Amino acid sequence: MKIKEIVQTTPNFQVLSEDEIERIYFDALGIIESDGVRMESPEALEYLKKSESVVTEDRLVRIPTVLVERALRCHPRKIAIAGRNRERSVRLQKDELAFGTGPIHPLAPSDERPMDAPSIYEEVYNTARLVDYLSNYDFITAPLVYPPKANSPFSLEHLVAMLQGCEKPMLLGTPNRQTLDRLWEMASLICGGADEFRLSPLFAHYIEIDSPLTLSAVEAEKLLFCAEKSIPCVCASRAISGISAPSTIAGMLVQTLAETMLVSVLSYLKNPGMPLIRGGLTTIPSPGGEACCCGAPELSLSAAANTDVSKWLGLGMLFPAGMTNAAAVGQEAGVDCTTSLFYGFLSGADLIYGAGLIDTGQAASLDSMVMCNEIIDMIKQIGKGISTDEAYLALELIESVGPGGEYLTQDHTYEHWQEWFRPHLMDRSGYESWTAAGEKTLKDRAQEERKKILADHAPEKMDPKLLERLHELAANIK
Repeated sequence: MKIKEIVQTTPNFQVLSEDEIERIYFDALGIIESDGVRMESPEALEYLKKSESVVTEDRLVRIPTVLVERALRCHPRKIAIAGRNRERSVRLQKDELAFGTGPIHPLAPSDERPMDAPSIYEEVYNTARLVDYLSNYDFITAPLVYPPKANSPFSLEHLVAMLQGCEKPMLLGTPNRQTLDRLWEMASLICGGADEFRLSPLFAHYIEIDSPLTLSAVEAEKLLFCAEKSIPCVCASRAISGISAPSTIAGMLVQTLAETMLVSVLSYLKNPGMPLIRGGLTTIPSPGGEACCCGAPELSLSAAANTDVSKWLGLGMLFPAGMTNAAAVGQEAGVDCTTSLFYGFLSGADLIYGAGLIDTGQAASLDSMVMCNEIIDMIKQIGKGISTDEAYLALELIESVGPGGEYLTQDHTYEHWQEWFRPHLMDRSGYESWTAAGEKTLKDRAQEERKKILADHAPEKMDPKLLERLHELAANIK
């Protein structure tokens, strides 16, 4: 009998020690208690004024440690989100993770769009069908951020197209509280009522903090609604190093945690127990300085560190991965997507989202989604780790084959070779075979696979009466 044996099957990537996490935590508590955060919502300010917080006339809020810690303890450590058929689901809990796409609209231009230029509804439906088919995606993502001064072409009607095309759980954003209210009404109808939605929600909702340390009125109102209805809420910071956050990763970690504390306290004051997931883009700026750098190693490193902090707090974590600043699917996109998806997996984050985003995260590429699906498959193979059970150590087999023997005809080989990873898109046949087959690139093969899926795959149909009612609800929103 072996004693004191440590068995580690799945590789992992931990950035911070517990001492480092605690220091970041206490520094964030100091920021929110001594320096404060800014709250733009009058409704939210009323909740804060009635608490132990100190609120000034210029909407600066200082929140005591006792209230922050009370709020953080109230978030559930397990969150489940189920798709429209209630069978496909993701569970945010210890040692489980899920992969998802980036926002599926707007689509990348050029050859990824049919020549007949279908409507946005058709584009969204077809993209959702693709995600529904690709087996390594556990959830689908709609646009998360709606610029306040621009009318987004994406609407609740297009969310109906997503529902028609894909049966998987959803990560969604809305432009305001009114639209979120209607979205919740639609989702409750699909789930079988408000109580059923509360137990097994159809979607998680995204809110974004205006870094540094400010929550806008619109985002606060959506947060309060999520707390009221127990909608899982992703609290995201867009902390760009040297612009909206300190230029050091440690400084970004302190600031974004303080921003999470504000969200936690506000949801607690409205209705304790809202499922809370941390997230956001904590990275360096793009070369032009006008946006974040999606392919930077600092993004994966800071997200992995934030995952360490989130685990320590017992909160979920949304890890951005599978995205690139590259303008098209190619070598650069392949490098960015592979490294970020791999580190997202190794970090143990609950939700890994962003696959398929190109052009600094501004557009969705269907071919990149197909490519990332295979990358995720490879990562999952590495994630299986190495078993050292007797059957895998194969000592008896090695002894029986002996020096100079062969393994090809052994039963053990037949039993285990099927566990090997076999690529679907990658070409590993060698130069001569590759040239004979037409010298196709990975993008070429991804494009062929995408066209085949969209020609053949039909998702499970929705009940016609339910679909008609969803269209009515989606259309009657101002």
